[in-house]
Amino acid sequence: MRGAAFLALCGPLLLTAPALAERVAVRVGSHPGHGRIVLDLAAPNVAYRVEEGPDGALLHLTPGLEADLAAARRPPRNVTTLEATGEGLRLRTRPGTRLRHYRLGNRLVLDVLDAATSQPPPARIATPQPSAALPPARLAMPEPAPPRLATAPAPPPPAPAGPAAPSAAPAPVAPEVPAGLPLRTVAAEGGRALLLPGTEAAGLAILRRGELLLLVLDGPHPLDPSPLRDDPVFAGLRVQRLPEATLLTLPMAAPAGLAARRQDGLWLITPVSAARRERSILAEPEEGRVVLRAAAPGRPVPVLDPETGLPLLLGTVREPGQAVPLARSLAQTDLIPTQLGIAALARADSVALRRAGDRFVLSGATGATLPDLTAEAGTMTRLMDLPALQPGPSQERLRAQAASLAAAPPLARLPLRRAAAEGLLALGLAQEAQSMMRLAFQEDPRSSTDARSLLVHAAAALLAGRAGEAQALRGTTLPANDEVALWRAALAASAGEASAAAPDFAATLPLLLAYPEPLRARLLPLAANSLLESGDLPAGRRLLRAAGERPDLALATARLAEAEGRTEEALDRLSRIAEGRDRLARAQALRRQAEIRLAGGAITPAAAAASLEASLFAWRGDLEEFGTRLRIAALRQTAGDGRGALDLLKETAETYPDRLEQLRPLQEAALLQVMAGEPPTLAAALVEANTALLPAGARGADALLALAERLGAMELPDRAAALAAQAVDRAPGEARPALALRLAALRLAAGDAPGAVATIEKAPPTPGQAVEHGLLLARAKTAQGSAEEALAVLRGLGTPGLPALANLLSERQDWPGASDALLALAAARPEDPSTAPDLLRATAFAALAGDPPRLAAIRATWLPKLGTGALADAVGLLTADPLRGLSDLPRLQRELDLFRGFPERLEAFRTAAASSR
Repeated sequence: MRGAAFLALCGPLLLTAPALAERVAVRVGSHPGHGRIVLDLAAPNVAYRVEEGPDGALLHLTPGLEADLAAARRPPRNVTTLEATGEGLRLRTRPGTRLRHYRLGNRLVLDVLDAATSQPPPARIATPQPSAALPPARLAMPEPAPPRLATAPAPPPPAPAGPAAPSAAPAPVAPEVPAGLPLRTVAAEGGRALLLPGTEAAGLAILRRGELLLLVLDGPHPLDPSPLRDDPVFAGLRVQRLPEATLLTLPMAAPAGLAARRQDGLWLITPVSAARRERSILAEPEEGRVVLRAAAPGRPVPVLDPETGLPLLLGTVREPGQAVPLARSLAQTDLIPTQLGIAALARADSVALRRAGDRFVLSGATGATLPDLTAEAGTMTRLMDLPALQPGPSQERLRAQAASLAAAPPLARLPLRRAAAEGLLALGLAQEAQSMMRLAFQEDPRSSTDARSLLVHAAAALLAGRAGEAQALRGTTLPANDEVALWRAALAASAGEASAAAPDFAATLPLLLAYPEPLRARLLPLAANSLLESGDLPAGRRLLRAAGERPDLALATARLAEAEGRTEEALDRLSRIAEGRDRLARAQALRRQAEIRLAGGAITPAAAAASLEASLFAWRGDLEEFGTRLRIAALRQTAGDGRGALDLLKETAETYPDRLEQLRPLQEAALLQVMAGEPPTLAAALVEANTALLPAGARGADALLALAERLGAMELPDRAAALAAQAVDRAPGEARPALALRLAALRLAAGDAPGAVATIEKAPPTPGQAVEHGLLLARAKTAQGSAEEALAVLRGLGTPGLPALANLLSERQDWPGASDALLALAAARPEDPSTAPDLLRATAFAALAGDPPRLAAIRATWLPKLGTGALADAVGLLTADPLRGLSDLPRLQRELDLFRGFPERLEAFRTAAASSR
C-alpha cells in the first residue's frame, strides 16, 4: 500500500521531469566589432562545453539546464540563427566570424567577433593543470581570465605566376605573442625575481584570489610574458592590458606569495614561501566612508574579481611594504587582505574608491563600524619585544637577566642586553635602556647593524630627551614596518613637526595602544596633540575614545572640544588643567585659553600677547617656550607693536642661539614694520642699532629708501642721504640706477652738489630714466657752478628739458634765450593747458629783451590762437604798439587797470601749478 501511494504521488512528477529543468536566461546584444550572447547561470562553477563547426557552434550545458530565449527575440547582427536545443544552445554565424567564450562571475559570455575586426589572439602561456582533486565542474570551467581559442590557420600567400605547383596543406601558424617589453627574471636575494620594465612611476597592488595572485599596475604597460614560458615559477604568468591599467595573473598555491620592492626605480617581484608585509594600511570609518592612509598612493584601478565576477576596486601604491592586514566586511563592500596596496570588493553600485592626498577614500560604504584596535594591534608588524609586566615581576626579570649577562661570554651577550634594554624601556627607564644598548655596541660589532638593536637604542634616546642620538630613526637601516613608523612619528612630534607625525600616528594607533603603560603615558599625549594640531580630527577622536579618560590626555580632550566647536566646554576643561600641579600642562592650558578667547573676539591681539607673556614663567627652556615666544611676537606685530616684537625676538635669539636660522626671517619682518611705523628719527636709530637684521636685496633697499624719504620730508637731508646710500649698496644691480637718482637728489638737498654729481655720473641712466637723470644732473651742475655744462645737458634732452632750460636762462638774464626756449616748448605742445602761461612768460622775456620784432611775431602767430581771457589780454598788451602821443593815453589807462587785476586773475593758475607739482 505504501509503495502504491508513493507511485501515485510521485509518478506524475517523474513523468514530467523534463518540464522541471532549470531555465537559463539568455540575453543578446550587438557591439562594435562583435555580437554578444550572455547566459545567466545559477553558480560560477557550472560546467559547459563548446563545439565549433564550419557554420557556427553548439554550446553544451550541464544536464538539467535549458536555455530560455524569451529575452533574445532578435539574435546579434553577425549571428543568423539562435535556437535552444535539448543539450544547450545552437548558433549559426556569418562566414568569417570567430567565437570567444569566457566566464564573468555567474555569467557565461559568448562573443562572436566580426570577420573584418577579428585578430589572432595572443599566445596562451602554459599553466599548471588543475588538480585531480577538484570537482568535475571546476575542471570543466576555463581559467578566470578570458580564454583564448585556437584560431584557424592563416591562408597561404598567393602562388607566383607560372606552372601550377602541387598544392600543399598550409603549415600551422604559431600563435601570435603580444608585442611589448619582454618580461625577464634577474638574480635576487634568495633566487630569481621578476623585473617589471617601464614601471618607474607606476603604482602596484598585489592580492590573492583563490589559487591566483593578481598584480595590478595603475597604467597600461606593454609587457610580453613569452620569455617566461620555461620559468619554473612565472611560466603561468598572464598579462592583460586594460585601457587604464595592466593586470597580471599568476597561479600560485597558498600560502606562497610575492614580495615587491624597488630596484633602480623599477618594481622587482620576488616569490616568497609565505606572504609578508612591512607596514599596515588601516581602515578608519569617517562620516559614512572609510579612509585608508598610504605612503605615496598611486591611482585607483577597477578590475573584475576572478572569483565572484564583482567589481574589485584596487588602490595601488608607489612605495613597497604597505598592505591591508585584515579582512573586513561592510554592508556594501568587503575589504580584502592584500600583499601590497588596497582592495575593496564592491557589492553595491554606490561604492567608489578615490585618492585624496595621502589617503584613499572608500565612499558608499555606509554602516561602517569602528574596528577593534586590540585585534588590529596583533596583526601589525614590529621589531621590539616590550613586556607588559607589573613592576614586581619586571624587577625580578631584570635581576635574572643581569645574572645571565654576568655568566655569558662577551660575544654572546647581545640578545641578553637587547632583551634587558627592552624590559627597561617598557618600564619607562629610557636612560638605563640606552646605556644598556651602548654597552652592546661596545662589545659586539654585530649590534651596529642589527635593526632591532638600533631601534631600541634610538627609541630610548628619544624618550631620554636626546633627540640628536635618536636620528637613526630617520635613516634607511631600519625596515619600514609599523613599529619603526610609530617611533619616527614620535621623533617628528618631539621636533614640533605635527603635520609630518600625524599620518604615521594615525596608521599605528593599535600598536601604540598595545604598548606597556609607561610608554603609553609618554607617547599618547604626543600622538593626540599631533593629530589635533594637524587637523586630523577623526583619528584624534578615535585615539581619545580608545584610550579613555586619562589625566595626561586632558589637554588633548579640551583641544578636541575646541576643534568641534564646544568652546565653553573647552574653556572649562582648560581652567581645571591650569589649576593643576603639572607645570607643563598648566602652561599649555593658559596659552590655549588665550588663543580661544582671541579667536572668539573676547580679547585683542595685544591682550592675548600679554596673557601669553605671563604664561612664559609657567614653563621655560624648551621648544614649548620657543613656540610661545614666536606667537607673542606675531601677536605684537598684529597689534602694531613692531618694536616690542623686535625686542622679544632679539631676546629669543640670545636664549636659543641654535634657532637663529628660524628666527632671522621673523626679525627682518619686525624690523621692516618698525621702519614703516615708528617716527622717522626713532626708526633711523633702530636701523643703526640693528643693521645686521636688514633684509638683503630689494626688500631692505626699498625700506631704507622709504625711511630716507620720510627723513628728507622732515628737513633732515644729511641723515636721509646716509640711509639712501645704504639702500643703493643693498639694492640688486637692476634697481641701483633709480635709487642712485634718489640719493643724488637727497645729497643735492643737503647742499652736497659735488657728491650729487658724482652719484649721478656713476649710475648710467636706463632708457626710461634719461629725462630724470638729465634734469637732476643739470640741477647739480648748476649748484656746482657749471652753468654751461648744465645748459648743454638740458639742450640735449630736447623738449622735456625746455622748461628747465628756460628757467636757467632766465636766472642768467638771457631773456632772448629764455623766450626762445618757451616758444619752442609752446610749438611742441600747442594743445597742452600750460601752453598759454608759457607764451605769456615768453612774451614777458621778449619785452624785457626789448625785441619789437619778436613781440610782433608772437602777436601775429599766437594771439589769434589764445582766444579770449586774462592771458590773451596780457599777451595782447605786451605785444601792442608803444605810446606815441596823447591819443594813446586812454589805452594806457585801460592797460594799467588790466595789469592791476592780473594777480587775482592769475591766482588760479598759480594754485593749479603748485598742486600739480
